[in-house]
Amino acid sequence: MRIFSTAYLPMIPRPSRRRLIRGLAVVACLAVVAGCHGILDVSDPTLIQSGDIANNAGANAQRLFASTTFMSNMTNVIRDVAYFTDEWTYDVLVSTSTTNNRTALLDLRDSQGIERTAANNNDLHLGWLSKIYWQTSLAIKSVDAYAADSVRSDYLGQLYGIRGYVILQMAEDICPGFPINDVKDDHTVYGGPLTTDSAMAWASHVLDSAITYSRDSARFVTLARVVKGRVLLDQGKYDSAAAVVAPVNTEDRYVTENARVSMNSPSCPGCLYTALGNGEGGNGVYFAAPGDPRIPLRFLKVRHTNVHDSLYITTHGLNPTDVTTLASGVEARLIEAEVALHDGSDTWKPILDNLRATVGLDTLVDPGTPASRLDLLYGERARWLLMTGRRLGDMRRLIKNYGRPAESVFPTGLWHGGTGANYSTGTAIPFSLANQRQYNPYITTGCTAR
Repeated sequence: MRIFSTAYLPMIPRPSRRRLIRGLAVVACLAVVAGCHGILDVSDPTLIQSGDIANNAGANAQRLFASTTFMSNMTNVIRDVAYFTDEWTYDVLVSTSTTNNRTALLDLRDSQGIERTAANNNDLHLGWLSKIYWQTSLAIKSVDAYAADSVRSDYLGQLYGIRGYVILQMAEDICPGFPINDVKDDHTVYGGPLTTDSAMAWASHVLDSAITYSRDSARFVTLARVVKGRVLLDQGKYDSAAAVVAPVNTEDRYVTENARVSMNSPSCPGCLYTALGNGEGGNGVYFAAPGDPRIPLRFLKVRHTNVHDSLYITTHGLNPTDVTTLASGVEARLIEAEVALHDGSDTWKPILDNLRATVGLDTLVDPGTPASRLDLLYGERARWLLMTGRRLGDMRRLIKNYGRPAESVFPTGLWHGGTGANYSTGTAIPFSLANQRQYNPYITTGCTAR
């Protein structure tokens, strides 16, 4: 039986294929006490034999590899969300063409342009999330079969939590009609087109398993319950969302262990031209507000196309010890505050004020009307959850659940790039039909909605 074969490779972005094979080789090495000869002795060098990792150590190595894949790939997903929404702004040189500049096209929300470049770059956003998804398939099977009884349940809780997280992230970020491709034994399993609602229902089901299995690890319980709260909030099941996150303590967190999102990381192309959004396109949140300890600031430069526009970055992520929080008790409280506001309860403001008190911020002033209160709540969500990949889901929820027009939620008007272009009308990141239908016989139509 084979754990991995070249049959999977069409699903994987080309730059990642060699890294994947090396990573799985490391998994096998970790599992074989006597050394790494298990991979070197097989007759076919493209295969890793299941016998090499059919033990407790191999199961844990598979779990760790899935967790590492999750954390490292989410940094790319978070950057896409930051550009596509109002979190990050891209300062384009006047002489720079945006035709094939994926970063600029994300900032413009140019769905057709993004899809065109995705065809040349192996469908990056969906590809990053898909890679996490099918890695959990391999890890869950291994942990279920070989992990020690004392850890099996919690390890499965973590893996199902990651799996549900990824499905939900796809639903929140990507236009309807996308597939979720998987691996089983030694072959690829291609998925059909999904609606946003069907993907969220799937995520909810997977997260039920995560909650059931997570017992002794506070981190894994936090991951499972907070992500389940996210999907219930998106589905408009407000009271259920509050109930599922209620047991999570405010100080609990599930964080990245080996990857962080930085605004000027060497791995982020064009980061010299990346800054915090600050009222971008009229509707954007003012992220560069001085004195907010949630977003420590550093002056970057003035904008190329407007010398009166000062650009800032946040210093979070610059220190090697910084982490990216993927689920937390803070988010649990924010979910409870939204539920309270939706239900007409006065507790929404004390919940937000108590959170602010933990970082030394003053209490909020109640603006008095339902619409302005919702604006205030989502502004608080935006600042607490900056650079965690939540913002696009929040903006789309404002449209779907609260009936707000897209042009009142996303940046609009003249784009700041100096090209004379206006922000486009995209409200979701597209997948590449050209890329998917090379291999997937079920995908014959592109985005069914933008």
